Amino acid sequence: MSKKLRVALIFGGTSQEREISLASGRNVAAYLNPKKYDVIPVEISREGKWLVDSQTVKQIESESKTKQASSSKEIVAVGKNDKAGVDVAFLALHGPGGEDGTIQGILQSLGVKYTGSGVLASALAMDKAKTKRMVASEGINVAPHIIVDGSMNEKKYLQIFKNIGIDCVVKPNRIGSSLGVSIVRSKKELEKALENALAHDTEVMIEPHLKGREFTIPVLGNKKLQVLPVIEIIPKTSEFFDFESKYDPKATDEIVPAQISKSLEKNLQDIAAEVHRLLGCRGVSRSDFIVTKDGKIYFLEINTIPGMTANSLVPKSSKVAGISYSQLLDKLIKLALDKE
Repeated sequence: MSKKLRVALIFGGTSQEREISLASGRNVAAYLNPKKYDVIPVEISREGKWLVDSQTVKQIESESKTKQASSSKEIVAVGKNDKAGVDVAFLALHGPGGEDGTIQGILQSLGVKYTGSGVLASALAMDKAKTKRMVASEGINVAPHIIVDGSMNEKKYLQIFKNIGIDCVVKPNRIGSSLGVSIVRSKKELEKALENALAHDTEVMIEPHLKGREFTIPVLGNKKLQVLPVIEIIPKTSEFFDFESKYDPKATDEIVPAQISKSLEKNLQDIAAEVHRLLGCRGVSRSDFIVTKDGKIYFLEINTIPGMTANSLVPKSSKVAGISYSQLLDKLIKLALDKE
């Protein structure tokens, strides 16, 4: 029987997406096969401390005294002197500090392998504006946008109305889960939307409100990619796929596989794979698109640590592809350990 892998499951974090991370972490913990893995729960608190279960640490320290030096790396519990030897870290973190290259840099400096994308790809994907510029450079359609901060004046409002239009979407540039996102159609609504978005980020993106069907496509892999079935997202209780719609199963219809033509399916999957490669993503990504009534495809954004809750999109698409939740976790860990 092969030796079980020791997996540090890292969840929680300091970002506004902490509650989603906790839900992802609980779900991952429930489905990691105990015959294959020894799971070490590592919660990052709201204050940024790394909290490792004390019983787990004692067990590891006891084992390490009776064994010769192994090839396992060490992960340090910040604020404590405990050390836990692990083979791989499973990242169930979302938002700044967990999805933007920060935790990836820490783990990389310690020599610990981890699930998902590396430092550069994570940082780029977290910044919607930089991602759009890179994607547009390859000829992929993206909506025009303006980035603003808190120093708004009449001239900037006029620039927005002229270049973007009054029917627009306002969103924080570096926050996920649709937090702080608004659709506006007047100057008064724009002022309120900016205030809301700036409560989440110091940079705000404003882009035209593209009307059409919304799709998302997960991609698995490092160099050799597996593009999963296309999902169509149809919010039922709001105008767009907002925070409540994402995490309330009754608020949105998520149709997988999407009921679309084979040609549109292939085009969406090809672009999702191209964006994954372009940014240098590893493990898993999920790209979002709008397809307008005239059939034009617009890339919106990419997520490098998609949600892993019971209602999340990647597990739903994986299931349709014949990959169970536990098998999906196995694949992500294998990709993390892959040297390619």
